[in-house]
Amino acid sequence: HQIAFPPTLLDQSPIERLNYFKSITVPHRYLQTALDQLLLALHEPADSSVFFIVGPTGVGKTTLRKRAEKLLLEAFLSELQAHPGQIAVASVEAIPVEQGKFSHRDYYIRALESLNEVLSVYKSCYQLETVLDPIHSSKSSAALRRALESTFHHRRVKAFMIDEAQHLLMMAGGRQMLQQMNWIKSIANITSTPHVLFGTYELLNCSQLSSQLSRRSEDIHLPRYHLDHSEDVAEFVRVIQTFQQHLPLSQTPAFHHRYEYLMKGSLGCVGILKAWLMKALRNAFAQDSKTLTLQHLQANAYSMSR
Repeated sequence: HQIAFPPTLLDQSPIERLNYFKSITVPHRYLQTALDQLLLALHEPADSSVFFIVGPTGVGKTTLRKRAEKLLLEAFLSELQAHPGQIAVASVEAIPVEQGKFSHRDYYIRALESLNEVLSVYKSCYQLETVLDPIHSSKSSAALRRALESTFHHRRVKAFMIDEAQHLLMMAGGRQMLQQMNWIKSIANITSTPHVLFGTYELLNCSQLSSQLSRRSEDIHLPRYHLDHSEDVAEFVRVIQTFQQHLPLSQTPAFHHRYEYLMKGSLGCVGILKAWLMKALRNAFAQDSKTLTLQHLQANAYSMSR
């Protein structure tokens, strides 16, 4: 079987070989379709300022985000070279609420840090006490928001990504959820910076909260693959074959013919499949095995309850 990894990798330690496989990203049809939709929307946002990227856990939303960030950087490279202070894209991970209350102050701090603006509150001079680290010392959420808005403007950010965005909606009721979405939309509108929210299907409720939000937002779906769709099966088999060619083992395994078992065990999610293969590969290294066997897969399969 053909291998896709550097042969010298076989002389490296198990940790280095695991890290290699962890770094592998396999492009696939649904990922590429969602990526094309997102990039087109960001380059030509029309009347939309907020984009929701939705799909099940483990389907590859974070991979999609990282790929989109890389391509946006490449697309605006000449502009970035002409304006060294510009930032094409930045991202932050939304943190779950504590005791039923979302901390906007903490969000602003994390967003500013992602934009490399740890001293932006001080530089903006919003009547804050002069301290060594003004962002973390300031208790004023309003001042932090003004600093964030100013940073978006001056850095001319093309897109701001929010991973695990369903955490923004872990509120008591629909009214609070609407307030959260209006808050995000407000920042996006005021700064003319499109916001891209990556999360689970809970985000689909957002566009139904108000007609205005529905008009100014778009949904992009990243689905899983299904066994009862022949095109899905063919694409998933190709993904399996690509992964097995990247497994840094002296004997390339051949388990693509067990696609039904792998699709069921991963729920058709490429991210879950990769995590499963990584755990199996770790076991194979521990047993000094030359290849990955069905026993390694079975020993590391997710239980039905998980």
